[in-house]
Amino acid sequence: MADGGVLQNLFGRYFRKPERIADVEALQRFMDERAAFLTQKGIVEFCRVRAGGHWQKLFGETEFQQALTLSRWRGYPLALAMLAEMVEAALRETAGVERLRLPGTLAAAAARLTAKYPVPAGESDDFWEKSNALIAVTLAEAQSRPARAVAAMPDPLAKKFHKALPLHQNLVAPDYDYIFNFLRMNLLRAHEDFLARADRPALLSDLVGGNGRG
Repeated sequence: MADGGVLQNLFGRYFRKPERIADVEALQRFMDERAAFLTQKGIVEFCRVRAGGHWQKLFGETEFQQALTLSRWRGYPLALAMLAEMVEAALRETAGVERLRLPGTLAAAAARLTAKYPVPAGESDDFWEKSNALIAVTLAEAQSRPARAVAAMPDPLAKKFHKALPLHQNLVAPDYDYIFNFLRMNLLRAHEDFLARADRPALLSDLVGGNGRG
């Protein structure tokens, strides 16, 4: 399947009816959909606003379309890493002594998720390997300290997200705060939804009981 078709399917799944998050597969779907949404809104909609009245012309250019697709793929694992930290923090207290297993099991769940997607055109063959390593490091660092407030979790990956925008950096340099605040606001919303939908004891049992495979 072409990159565009995969992306269309990926970003469209956000609008499905919310489901209870009680096992690893449901967690993966939640993280997949929210990461796709953060990337879609954070990159595509930002570019439309930034281009102003010229956005249709810009979006009609083949070169920009290719850059936009690559930018969305680059943003996706960054958003996934932020969401993984959010989930780890939300599960930490309930996990008790099993909390030490959360980074490994969540990183493994994310790796199985990214394995479904092709290497984006224009990226090296180890794109997803590097992405998975980033997520694993983010989770390991998160557990090495007290859980951060969700509002702080876009730091420092928001800088990479901002750099991934398919517009010249001189043009978007003043917009970093906008991107950071967008990520913060939507990560907070994802956190609220996760707390409302997650059966944390059941999810933890599945994560640390074997299906997490961390």
